[in-house]
Amino acid sequence: MTSTTRRNNDEPENEVAVESLDELQNAAQGSSIGDVIFNFTNSIIGAGAIGLGGAFAASGGMISIVCLLSFAFLTKISLDMVIDLSMGSSYEQLGYYCYGRIGWAAVLISKMLYSFGCLVAYIVVVKENFASAFGELFFKQEFNPMVTTIFLCIFVILPLCLLRDMTPLSNFSLFSVGSMAMIVVIVVFLFFDDPSIREEGGTAYENWFEVRPGILQSLGTFVFSFVSQHTVHLAFESLKPELRTLKNWKRISSWSLGLSAFVSTSVGLVVYMTFWQQTTSDLFNLYPLVPVINIAKLLLCVTMLLTFPFPFFTCRDMIIVAAIAIVSSRHTLPQEESEDVHSQEDYNNLEEPLLQDKQEQQTGSESEAKTHQPIVEDEPPYHPSWLLPSENSRQLILSYHVTVTLILWATTLTLALVTPNLGDVLDLVGCATGTILAFVLPSLFFARKKGYFSLMAILLLVVGGIVGTVGTLYSSKQFWLDAKKKA
Repeated sequence: MTSTTRRNNDEPENEVAVESLDELQNAAQGSSIGDVIFNFTNSIIGAGAIGLGGAFAASGGMISIVCLLSFAFLTKISLDMVIDLSMGSSYEQLGYYCYGRIGWAAVLISKMLYSFGCLVAYIVVVKENFASAFGELFFKQEFNPMVTTIFLCIFVILPLCLLRDMTPLSNFSLFSVGSMAMIVVIVVFLFFDDPSIREEGGTAYENWFEVRPGILQSLGTFVFSFVSQHTVHLAFESLKPELRTLKNWKRISSWSLGLSAFVSTSVGLVVYMTFWQQTTSDLFNLYPLVPVINIAKLLLCVTMLLTFPFPFFTCRDMIIVAAIAIVSSRHTLPQEESEDVHSQEDYNNLEEPLLQDKQEQQTGSESEAKTHQPIVEDEPPYHPSWLLPSENSRQLILSYHVTVTLILWATTLTLALVTPNLGDVLDLVGCATGTILAFVLPSLFFARKKGYFSLMAILLLVVGGIVGTVGTLYSSKQFWLDAKKKA
């Protein structure tokens, strides 16, 4: 199968458009396995780790650890499954070839809603932490959190979101991961250095072995901590061409999920052991306003501000793809002969790269240099000229780019300002969209492409279905109750 180059000649050679997998594939330089492990870990660790203390308190000690590690393992299996099935092409294209436009739309909507939920969570973190930390640390007074959040969103987040790609932000991964590591060090240090801040816990049974009713809505936070299927193909395609093999990807996913699970468990466990049942998702407000805590708050907020554009670009790109599909007379995906039924040739073409890769693995080490070929050879050339500047672009013309960015930014900010707390966002987003994106869709795509359900595919489908259904009901109820209390 032959892939085609789709670089816009008007763009600099080193510029890589957001979520454009073909352009990433043709980039002059790729990343090493170590670099991708580092960057992918950064994309996983975030607001979910900060909210785990509250989930531990609501659920119970041991059951929380079991759930957290179990979801980390299932997410690793899911990530490997998606890369194996898609052969280096996009998640949306895999959905299309398995279930037609329904599969394509399911992936598109899930990625868009999950990314949008991440955006709301990031602003909630900033709202709950920046004003008090900045005011206390530099002015010995607390600023208004609403006014401060709006100010930061206008003068920091909005300019970053108006960028067309994430190239200028690629150097912030080191700072982000370093900040999260520093936060872990701070909470561990305070646990041992200042016993006076610790709350009285219950009995050993109550602290560790009791399973509390809050587990049902807290499942979403555990899922949210690891869901990364919306960025998995960007990570895979950022590898050097000779490194894009399934074997190398499994190494990357193992290290990234392992490091993420270690950091997340460390934060959640230490905070829970400090405050026990009194722990909330807004963990830093539990600590006294000492300088080290204020520094940790600022590090967290700066990390959220700099990480915000990444899911924003993903969400905006999904909106653009959907808009193109609506306004165009043809899909941006391959033509289909019927809505739900594909010819055997389609599935043979989808399977061909994997078969070739397996055959070459038997002949020698040259198979490690084999790159995955995209599922489709090219996209239809038609694009509405009034919406897109060129045929091969998924970037809007300037006026529409600014309009879509402003609407998405304003909607996110508005919802974040009225959201009761971080825990409610993590629970609802993780259950409602994270389970679909990470567990349900990969298992269904596996069964459709392979023709059968493997044990792991069944496990992903069952866990995703139960957690998604039950967790969404309970987390929605809790969100509504907390919103009424705040009002």
